[in-house]
Amino acid sequence: MRQPSLSLAATAVALLALHVPTLSGAFAPISHHRQAAAVIVHATSGNGEADTSTSRSAATRSGTDKKVTAEHDETWQQFAAATTISTPKLSIRAPLPDERGKGGVYAAEPISALEIVGRIPRSLIITARDAPKRAVLAAAEASNISWLTELTAAALVALHPAVDSDSDSDQSSVDDNKKAAMDVISAKQSWVQSWQDGGWATNSADLGPPDAQFGPKCVTGSLVSTGSDNDHNIYAKFRFPCHPVIHRAGIGLAFLTGAEEDECREALVRRGKTYRSMRDALLGLVAVPSERKGSMRERRAWDVADAMSRVLSRVTTVQLPDLEDGRSGGSGEVPTPAIVPLHERLGHCTDERGENVKVISSDDGGEILLLATRDIEKGEEIVRDYNAAPRIDGDATNGALRLLLQFGLPPSAWPSSMQ
Repeated sequence: MRQPSLSLAATAVALLALHVPTLSGAFAPISHHRQAAAVIVHATSGNGEADTSTSRSAATRSGTDKKVTAEHDETWQQFAAATTISTPKLSIRAPLPDERGKGGVYAAEPISALEIVGRIPRSLIITARDAPKRAVLAAAEASNISWLTELTAAALVALHPAVDSDSDSDQSSVDDNKKAAMDVISAKQSWVQSWQDGGWATNSADLGPPDAQFGPKCVTGSLVSTGSDNDHNIYAKFRFPCHPVIHRAGIGLAFLTGAEEDECREALVRRGKTYRSMRDALLGLVAVPSERKGSMRERRAWDVADAMSRVLSRVTTVQLPDLEDGRSGGSGEVPTPAIVPLHERLGHCTDERGENVKVISSDDGGEILLLATRDIEKGEEIVRDYNAAPRIDGDATNGALRLLLQFGLPPSAWPSSMQ
């Protein structure tokens, strides 16, 4: 395989020899070969020790795997009951640590093609079209307005609702039934609060041991929020093409995914620039920042970065009725980036059959339906195709690099040809 560029060779050798990136316990060991040497990237547990667990096999997709029979996700069941989400033929457990927030949904009974396997109230999904006015106004102030800016703003408002104002409810009946509207706001807030996993390095443990040079101890909040738009000029004198933490992370991504180092680095830089284009505009949507060391502004900024990464890892596209005609099923439908409860945490399809469910709008637009695309056997995992999700503007990554970087999907969720 190719060598690092001559100007960076010494730096790359030193970084790789001393600080080959290791991943959190979510990853199983991966082997990548560079020239004649085999470099093993091991998973680590919380204390930095190697995780000897093996990756998820194809058996996980069938009812023979023990993961199917794990305990039900009681938190999800309570949320579904409180919000009238209906999934009568599905068995749902909490994702396991090695699944990084994706998986745990199985067919409890045989399901026929075109059968509705889930009903989710439209009021629960997150879209820019349904967002409160203050989310729309904040997104409009960003230096680069995109679907991701608008959806991140909508997610932040759901996470930090203005509970004393009706403006944070998209319920048309709020005047008649304010309690019901507030219940929806509260339920949506608890759902967004439950989002922990996101794209690669949302959790800095993905960058290796805490004391690794240019690793977790050197990030500013998170990898997404580390660096500036002027890093190329700042670090050129040191023969770095970008911030050294981003540079090291790009090398790690290349080892993990088999992609070119330049492509990995450019993808990380693009993600950071996208974040910075919305950061200042969305700061005011963070009412109470998360507890971590830093100023109030820094903590708000880091929360915006985390929200953007978690939105990116969950987003899909739903054909929603045009706001003017309010009907589904015709030319008036508009493809809309959205985050849909349950669908956002499904596993990724890894074989030629593709996803076995998709999301559509009900005829009256009041529900989002989870529709089977083919017959599904009892015990089979319910999966979606993350490759079909919206991208960051300008992103051209594919394969393992995109699955890991945008969605945080571990190697066990990649098609066998990518592993």
